[in-house]
Amino acid sequence: MKRKFPMRLWISREVRLAIMVAVLLLLGLLALTHHEIKAGVSLLVIAAASLAVFWYAVIRPARIPREAVITIRLSGSIHEDPQVTPIDQLLRRGRAAMSLRNLRYALEAVEADPSVRGIIVEIGGFEAGLATCHEIYRLLRAAHLRGKRIVALFTGDGLGPRELLIAAGATEVVANPDTMIAMLGVAAGGIFLKSALEKFGVQAQTLQWKEYKGAAEMFSRDAMSPALRESLDAIIRDSERLIAEAISESRKIDLERVHELLAAGFISAKDAADARLIDRSGYREDIRASFDADPDSKVFISLGRYIRHAAHVRERGRRPRIAVVCATGPVVAGDAPVAGEFISASATAAQFDRASRDERVSAIVFRINSPGGSAVASDIVWRAVREAQGRGKPVIVSMGDVAGSGGYYIAAGADAIVAEPATVTGSIGVVFTRFSLANLLNQLGVHFDFVKTSERADALSISRALSEDELAQIDRTVGHLYDNFVARVSEGRRLTVEQAEAVARGRVWSGVAAKQNGLVDEVGGFGRAIEIARERAKIERRQDHELVDYRPVRGLWGLRLAMGSERMPFGGELVARAIGVPVRWAPAMFELLARGGAILLCPFLGFWSD
Repeated sequence: MKRKFPMRLWISREVRLAIMVAVLLLLGLLALTHHEIKAGVSLLVIAAASLAVFWYAVIRPARIPREAVITIRLSGSIHEDPQVTPIDQLLRRGRAAMSLRNLRYALEAVEADPSVRGIIVEIGGFEAGLATCHEIYRLLRAAHLRGKRIVALFTGDGLGPRELLIAAGATEVVANPDTMIAMLGVAAGGIFLKSALEKFGVQAQTLQWKEYKGAAEMFSRDAMSPALRESLDAIIRDSERLIAEAISESRKIDLERVHELLAAGFISAKDAADARLIDRSGYREDIRASFDADPDSKVFISLGRYIRHAAHVRERGRRPRIAVVCATGPVVAGDAPVAGEFISASATAAQFDRASRDERVSAIVFRINSPGGSAVASDIVWRAVREAQGRGKPVIVSMGDVAGSGGYYIAAGADAIVAEPATVTGSIGVVFTRFSLANLLNQLGVHFDFVKTSERADALSISRALSEDELAQIDRTVGHLYDNFVARVSEGRRLTVEQAEAVARGRVWSGVAAKQNGLVDEVGGFGRAIEIARERAKIERRQDHELVDYRPVRGLWGLRLAMGSERMPFGGELVARAIGVPVRWAPAMFELLARGGAILLCPFLGFWSD
């Protein structure tokens, strides 16, 4: 009853403004009748100014023309939910409006918006994982099936199956005449550095639990192990099937023929049109003219403007809250990297604490896009999820491109898990990495000498490698971490220890395979996670909900992140792309590897990097 009573008393901001203006006008007129000219005029001016400010700041930006056409540009990397500060807005000049969260919100709103006639989606140099591309495809497809005209335009120098997957959700697909289409199939893998490290005098010592846990193989082998090859082969076949089925259904091409086209090699826009992968070649101006022949027409609006319109129309009334907590990047403990994306264990735990203590929050949706990281940090976040559940808040996980190893650990205790069909998940295992620079330093004439209370006192020094006995001790400790991980999965997923072990052993799975093996509950997107959260929170079907983001507490105006760079030096970018790590995750990933020790890390898979 506590929640329902104030909800009935909720008054819209327009009504509140009208009451305030009416009171100001009444007081102003009363002041004038009592010959208080200065006070009366001031009150009337304040009333008029309030109306003007509300019009220009709220109403006017939210108005869109009838039969509007939204223009969206997919270019560069896309963030899940960037934290935007006033400084960010100044430096980026509004680019922060393009995020997966905002794109999702806008496309869901378009479906039922009679004022929107269509969408133009320009795709050029877009960097995103397959799961993200498939989600955008589904959102476009849903709007298309509701009668909206959607045109996808390829404007980049080249494109491949991922871009074609996104475009498969459109009504029409157009490419620049000079666009080259690389139909090279799907691949997964990475770089192997064992021989190179040895030539530089660097010795990598690695341990893995268990046979499929290939995250450290890049340092210990010159080629992937048969076990890792087996798991990756299953994932890329699931990925190719997902792309082929979407293109086949949308473009009305036989499925077997689509599989052939996906391996056709390099083809021109004309060849793609002949194969019905696209409709035609053309230009932006042609598409805009097909919607409205008037080149000065105001019918075309940006994504940011439409989001303001949708929020003004939809976000009204006091409604039950569903909290959203985002976890993007490697999981880290202690001091955070100075740049890039990462999941701070302490900050994420604080987000869950704030959300779970909010009486108006009915459920929590935990959005995860992470390859894992620190074992301790992952356990801290897992504990925070359980604490939130203990306060009566259901926690529903929505997985993005990857939620593997530590990224799966933090999800394992949730009430329900929803993964995209192409999500890379699982990887329930532990790796240990340590680098000895003794040989390199000796070649450079650098020598070490210690006074020690025991033979092991310098075991963590870079001056020597670990002994076989020391490695055996660490192996036993890593084994305990692995057993704890499997126990968490067994408890959270309601599996026997034997069942959890059968799908663990470090193996990565696609979202589809994870569903078949009980690691996730449903295959779907963020929207499905919201639906489950509503069900668990017992929100009535006819009642709207409010999504509230719980973000890490940041310093004054976000100065730390504004002063730091999201981009790495050019050499760092090359290394990140070579090993298949998203550039914005690389600072945290490199720091984890430099620290060494036991980590819960997914194999570096080039096909989910940006």
